[in-house]
Amino acid sequence: MAILRSLGYMVVLLAVTRSNGVGQVLPGPQGPVEFIGLEQWNAQELYDAIREVDPDRPFNACAVVMRRELGFADAASVLYTGYRGDRYTVVVGVEDSSRVQYLPSGSETVVLPATWENLKGVVGGDVRTLQAAARFLATRGGFLSFARRRAIGMGADPETLDQLWDLVDRADGDDDRRRVHDVLARDSAWSARAAATLVLGNFMDDDTSWHALVGALIDSDGKVAGAAANMLRGLTSRKTDRVEWSGASSHLSALFGGTRPSMFRIILQVLVATDIDPAFGQQLVRENPALLLAYAGAQHEPTQESAIAFLRAVSGEDHGTDVEAWRAWVGGLEVG
Repeated sequence: MAILRSLGYMVVLLAVTRSNGVGQVLPGPQGPVEFIGLEQWNAQELYDAIREVDPDRPFNACAVVMRRELGFADAASVLYTGYRGDRYTVVVGVEDSSRVQYLPSGSETVVLPATWENLKGVVGGDVRTLQAAARFLATRGGFLSFARRRAIGMGADPETLDQLWDLVDRADGDDDRRRVHDVLARDSAWSARAAATLVLGNFMDDDTSWHALVGALIDSDGKVAGAAANMLRGLTSRKTDRVEWSGASSHLSALFGGTRPSMFRIILQVLVATDIDPAFGQQLVRENPALLLAYAGAQHEPTQESAIAFLRAVSGEDHGTDVEAWRAWVGGLEVG
């Protein structure tokens, strides 16, 4: 039996657990490794296969091996570091390719005004600053110096960061509001789509901007998805208004199905923070329950808590960490 405590505390005992809906935990070279979402594989088999294919790769980077070498339709591997320096890695495997549905990239080059062209060029030349700028874009109001320090702490170049934020602030007109969706839908350049993702931050009073950010999470390019995820983290760190999510049902269905599993925890947090309509949330669960229940059955508390909070929000019930009770509730949705 594995007795695990939240990150920052001691792992008292580790052993493999093998139970439907419950995470499987193994001791790894850099701390515990928990596998969730597996169907045909079990934790030990997958652990051994990853080590055989690439013995020097740390487990927080093993998703690439799972996708490219082991036949997984999608995968994620996330390292969590505690205050005392202890490490815990969560590995998510999606085996069924029918559940993975990335947005197709555009095939055109959208004509852009000078501000956008400059933003596109800066974004394409410094990915680290792009991600840091996205993370703290929404928290600058009244706290610019704090947001700037945090972004620089993430590795942003100070001058490039200021330039990015200035260019984004200048793309705030009605034409920009329309253009941002056009670029995301049609432009073939990842840098243009990433620039549009940043510009969306000017229009978060519109539910369609939230929908577009969620769509960017399943963009075919991980740099665009990363910018969108960082934007959403920043937005949900402050008080948010309610969002009507049915307009993003296809994007959300793809995420719940297992597309880009590295983004699943953040989308659960976003939906709770924006007060998702319970009936629509139940629809998402009914269509694609597997990944949500896998997260609910995780032994890593932050991973589990995101799923439990979502289930509470859409069900009006509270079964705590009893994943079998949640499974029964979901079964009732499928029958009803």
